[in-house]
Order: sequence, then C-alpha cells, then structure tokens
Amino acid sequence: MHRGIAGKGGTAQIARVKLPPRPTAALLEHQPFFKGVPWRLLERLADMAGYAEFPAEAVIFGEAQEATEFYLLLAGKVALKAAGARQEVTTLQVIEAGEPLGWSWAFPPNHWSFSAVAVEPVTAIVFSATRLRLLCDEDPALGCVVFRRIAQVMLQRLTATRRRLAVAEQAASGLPLRISVVPPGSGVMPG
Repeated sequence: MHRGIAGKGGTAQIARVKLPPRPTAALLEHQPFFKGVPWRLLERLADMAGYAEFPAEAVIFGEAQEATEFYLLLAGKVALKAAGARQEVTTLQVIEAGEPLGWSWAFPPNHWSFSAVAVEPVTAIVFSATRLRLLCDEDPALGCVVFRRIAQVMLQRLTATRRRLAVAEQAASGLPLRISVVPPGSGVMPG
C-alpha cells in the first residue's frame, strides 16, 4: 500500500470497512466514477489498481510536479490549492469520498495544475498514470469511457470554480450576485 508523506502526525488511523487486499472490479463498480462501466473494463482497471493512505495535512501532490497517479477517494477529504500572483495559497475546492482526484496525468505535459492536501485522513484507490495512459491507448473503449468521465469532472469543477469566483467578485464589488446555473447533463456550456 502506498502511504503519503505525513504533514503533521504520522500514520493515519481511518475508520472504514475492511478492504480487499487489492482493489477488485466489484469495488470499482461501486465507485461513482466507474458506475455503468462494462465489467471487462473494470477487471482491466482493477488489475492495475492499488491503495493509498494519507494522514491529515499530507501533501498528496504539488502544483507543477509530474502527475504520476490518479486517485478515487474512498474516505476522507482533499483540498485542491493554488498559489496566487503574490504566492498566497487559495483553496479552490474540497474533494470528498466517492470523487476522483487528479486529471493532469491525462494531458501533456502531465504536470499537476494544483496542489492537493489531505484535510483529514484519506484512503484512495490509486492508479499509475503511465499504466493507465497505456491501457487507454491499447483499449479505445476504455480510453473513451475514462476521458468522457474526466471531461464531466472537469466541467463540474470548472463550474464550481466559476461560482466561487463570481461570489468573490461580488463581495469585492458590493454589487448583487448574478450566476447562471446550468443543470448537470444539460449539454449547455456555462458562460
């Protein structure tokens, strides 16, 4: 099992159900990111999956570092953070159990766009980015499923970031807040 570098506090103690020694297709099938994915593809993914644990305050990955892994959170919360123009660090979003973490591995130059820090102890399913990219190239059906799901996650997170920016802009200006809400799955791009 991959263990994250401890921020403060050492090894995490996470209350959870007993996990199988390695992630299985059955475990992946119950993750929202993989709902409805054909069984044969889940089996291929499970063959390359492992677990990762990170204690609270551990840096899971840093902005601009090489993106070497993809995570599905089973337990815990992770803050996505970015450094501003004056090097102040801002939390952009908090990722929770059931959500994927990281898409930078999928797109050149394969470096993280943000930093990820465990807000509380985290347990995740982890995939090697190199192996996952190769598998997606070898199996176009799998690649299509993975990249469509990543695109959905990106759209949701960009929409959430847009809302936070609108709130911050409104607070700074003192004007009434105006945000257009686009229903998920509507096919309409916000903007």
